[in-house]
Amino acid sequence: MSTAPTAQEQFDEQASNILTAVYLTPDVVAQREKVLALLAPKQGERALDIGCGPGLTTEALALAVGHDTEVVGIDIAAPMLAIAKQRCADLKRVSFEQADVTKLPFKDAQFDIALASQVYEYVESIDEALRELARVVRPGGRVALVDTDWESAVWASHDDARMRRVLETWDQHIPHPQLPRTLKRRMTQAGFEQVTVAVVPLLNLTYDPQTYSVGMMTMLGNFAAGRNGLTAEDIAAWQADARAIGAEDGYFFSLNRYVFLATRAGA
Repeated sequence: MSTAPTAQEQFDEQASNILTAVYLTPDVVAQREKVLALLAPKQGERALDIGCGPGLTTEALALAVGHDTEVVGIDIAAPMLAIAKQRCADLKRVSFEQADVTKLPFKDAQFDIALASQVYEYVESIDEALRELARVVRPGGRVALVDTDWESAVWASHDDARMRRVLETWDQHIPHPQLPRTLKRRMTQAGFEQVTVAVVPLLNLTYDPQTYSVGMMTMLGNFAAGRNGLTAEDIAAWQADARAIGAEDGYFFSLNRYVFLATRAGA
């Protein structure tokens, strides 16, 4: 069993606010638009946003399917749901629930489409969660699941050993840091078919607070300090090094996210 802290434990009010800012960076906005284009929601399709976070994708789904169509966002973290509810307060058919992805509080075949971004890598019982997803999506319905393989991360550093320790420690924040390697097979076994995979790279070439990587440095640092032999001083030195590399016009960060598109079998 994983020793990673649960998502509910990790996404307190402070972390939720940090991540909301990260999700508003141009990098993640572009990723969100790409994923939505791949899922291609249509007018009238009932939509489920799993791990909705601050409601940015929920809002986009609601605008895509129409104001008279049901859209539900779920998250395990109450602070995230509070932000999402405020964001979508004027969308009358949007609702939110605090829910566990392994025990979805919905009827069979309730939704036409579902989207989950950066969710299943946090779930200990992935196969159980995927079966639940298959249960609530109608046969012929479509899903888009986005997850990251953190071993794809490339981050320029003057101290490669320290950089590796930071990333190796960050892997410990989730039960399945390399989930994309097995997700296609798992989805097929759970009841999905026509599974295809697209890669959405995140690439930052400047040290800029309005980029994904710089925004995430606080999250990584907060988690890694005190773990795996990394001290607060080590983390501060890593972050200072990144700034220095940026000042030298040498900043480089790259990370791959993978979009798994599939159809619910049985149509």
